[in-house]
Amino acid sequence: MKKILWLASWYPSREEPFAGDFIQRHARAVAAFCQVQVICVVKNKNKQAGQEQKETVSGNLAEALIYYNAPGTGIGLLDKFLSHRKYIRLYQRAIREYINKNGKPDSIHVHVAMKAGLLALWVKKNWNIPFVVTEHWTGYYRQSVPSLYDKNRWFRQMNIKVLRQASRLVPVTKHLGDTIRQHFADITFTAIPNVVNTELFFYKTPAPAVFRFIHVSGMNYQKNPEGILKACSLLGNSGYAFELFMLGNKEPGLMQIAEDTGLLNKTVFFEDMVPYAVVAKQMQQSNALLLFSRFENQPCVVLESLCCGLPVISTKVGGIGELIDESNGILIENGDVNGLVSAMQQLMDDYSKYDRASIAAKASAAFNYQVVGKRIAEVYDFIS
Repeated sequence: MKKILWLASWYPSREEPFAGDFIQRHARAVAAFCQVQVICVVKNKNKQAGQEQKETVSGNLAEALIYYNAPGTGIGLLDKFLSHRKYIRLYQRAIREYINKNGKPDSIHVHVAMKAGLLALWVKKNWNIPFVVTEHWTGYYRQSVPSLYDKNRWFRQMNIKVLRQASRLVPVTKHLGDTIRQHFADITFTAIPNVVNTELFFYKTPAPAVFRFIHVSGMNYQKNPEGILKACSLLGNSGYAFELFMLGNKEPGLMQIAEDTGLLNKTVFFEDMVPYAVVAKQMQQSNALLLFSRFENQPCVVLESLCCGLPVISTKVGGIGELIDESNGILIENGDVNGLVSAMQQLMDDYSKYDRASIAAKASAAFNYQVVGKRIAEVYDFIS
């Protein structure tokens, strides 16, 4: 069984429990086929926390999270430099310890090129071990906030260097792979999607008394929740009866908008971030997913909704067009509130045409742990 060392720029931690949770699910999927060691170095938000290393092992998956305090001189650029240097040194020490204990891995797998990809360059130079890069970041799109275009020259150059020295790029969508090849690095890529825990997200016949839409996100600028609320107000005024569950953040400004338009706790209901299993249950109790994002790559909520058999209304941004067609949803233009209203009306009027069991079966067959994990493991066979 191959030994693969994962270097993750993002990973769930005590600082950000949901950051890179899709990377962790990839790791669990691949661990059915390879021995996977994940290393991620995380800067403490609370400087009282101190430096420590947390390790967990489950079957073929081992995870090491290394926490550190950033130096605090009060001089901005100096603090950034010192924090970066500490990050690199801690990562290098962890990699050396892994190799001393386990021998050289068969391959390095970087998740998100910056900054963990800098360590892959170092490993390749010192041990001649090839690496692949899985990229999830929307920042390769110019309209993204933030984006690679906003970063300083050094960051951009190093990001591109990581991509160019990788043996293969593994973006989660073809759209992202094409974008990177066109604008940043002419590299061979194999698109492999995010993965869904189909033991949690599966089709279950819903029985809501009122047609229920669901939106799951952090309610930030990217997701354009204000546009969703405006569409709900317009749709409600036209006489349609429905509910919308906004799951992930009780953002006060959004709740005020809902209050001012008479939607709050009548048509629109907000819920804070909840565990993964609870998201699945809420989806199973809904009729359709709403996504009105300004930019995206491949949102896990779309895959999860499809595995629950939910048709999806979404803006056609990033790789979402690779997932949605007339059999499982409706695509609209970015920022088109009236288009969103029309799509909601159309979906409610024609809801019986969607074969929810078929939607779930097709999605589950494509995005389950076994299938996605095997596809990633096959990439290691190609480059070893």
